Amino acid sequence: MKKLCVILALLLLSSLFVLPANAAHSDFDVRSGVLVRYSGSDADVTVPDSVSEIGTGAFENNTSLRSVNLHDKVYAVGDRAFYGCTSLVSVSGGNSVGRVGDMAFRHTPYLENSTDKYLMLGNTLLWYNGTSDSVTIPLRCTAVASYAFANCSYLKSFTAGEGLISVGSGAFYDCSALTSVHLPPTVSEVGAYAFDGTPFLEKAGDFAIVGDGVLIRYQGSETDVVVPESVSRIAPHAFFSSKLKSVTLPASVYSVDAYAFADCVGLDTVSITEGLVTIGDGAFRGCKSLKEVITPATLSYLGQGAFRGDSSLRSASVRGSDLTLSYHAFKGCTGLYYTLLSDGVTAVYDSAFDGCTALEGISVSPQTKTISSTALTGCDKAVVCCAENSAAASAFTDANTIMGDADTDNSLNIVDATIIQMYIARMETLNGTQIASSDVNFDGEINILDPVLIQMTIAQLI
Repeated sequence: MKKLCVILALLLLSSLFVLPANAAHSDFDVRSGVLVRYSGSDADVTVPDSVSEIGTGAFENNTSLRSVNLHDKVYAVGDRAFYGCTSLVSVSGGNSVGRVGDMAFRHTPYLENSTDKYLMLGNTLLWYNGTSDSVTIPLRCTAVASYAFANCSYLKSFTAGEGLISVGSGAFYDCSALTSVHLPPTVSEVGAYAFDGTPFLEKAGDFAIVGDGVLIRYQGSETDVVVPESVSRIAPHAFFSSKLKSVTLPASVYSVDAYAFADCVGLDTVSITEGLVTIGDGAFRGCKSLKEVITPATLSYLGQGAFRGDSSLRSASVRGSDLTLSYHAFKGCTGLYYTLLSDGVTAVYDSAFDGCTALEGISVSPQTKTISSTALTGCDKAVVCCAENSAAASAFTDANTIMGDADTDNSLNIVDATIIQMYIARMETLNGTQIASSDVNFDGEINILDPVLIQMTIAQLI
């Protein structure tokens, strides 16, 4: 009996000293391997094994967080992921991390109180604490994070070995003595303002190109610019708010990064050849003189707000390859009166054309399987021209499903084919709905194939 009482007493005491468990599973919002948000309040957190990426702002301003353990399946840390975690002093693991977003650890003791000469997370250099005027970074470094060397007024020379892939935003911002930069041809990504405030950038010429053809800044005075064929990527803010009137991109350019041409208010003509894959978020935002957009068939991403606020834009022919139109892609393009979406456009997200009050017609291919019902919010005049039984026909109750009905009489006949031929020959003017309906084969342009297809349909040959 005495032994039983002792056991019960021990059990009672042990219940009073239960060690706190790690964060509950419900504290982690994980979607497709991305930790979108941690909502717990634990001081010491171990990221679940199901996480491969820490998403944008996932722990932002969590003042309780003291340490975080990143297992070796985590390969990326997003923008501002731990921004403002004012108690964070320790980050362990993360040996596979190869990409760290802008200001991911800004305003944390882990970053700002570090005494390591090179503070590394995986293969990413987060922070430099040395005092040398000449730096050669470790060979294992594949990325220099945002602001890693910012304001190093003593730094004169920087060298990176083969294997460096990316340089983050503001990485060398205001390094006022930096004149010599040696980047390998493996560098394919450079963030906004990475070399601003350095003699190196000032002396780089009209086209400041680094690494594998990354144009980090246009510094010339020409208003009509042909980008050199040596350029493969237009970095963020490369032409931001410049006095451009026209720009021609060669086939060598595969990416126009975020805000690359933003607020170029005089830019009225953009010529894009096949080969472009990405138009980043806000890439042409606020280009208030731009009148026409024709994207290449190679495009696979059109970013959020890519053409937002381009009030003079009259027409958009959006072609692509498995292309997604992101949130607010054409928001506020108040002059846009017709849009052609080709077979290559597979998704149109929320509010893509929000506030396009002049939009009269938009053609949507049957290949567009995902289309938000809010894509045309505020487009009260818009008629959706699409095929029967398509996703667009289901999303919009007032859709016009007779493609090629150029005279809008709800039937398909030889008159329609004739009207389209006259429009191609510039002998006929059509409204936005008629033009959108005329792209019979959903290739993103009105050409002789469209009336031919109408004639073959009438003749029951197809």
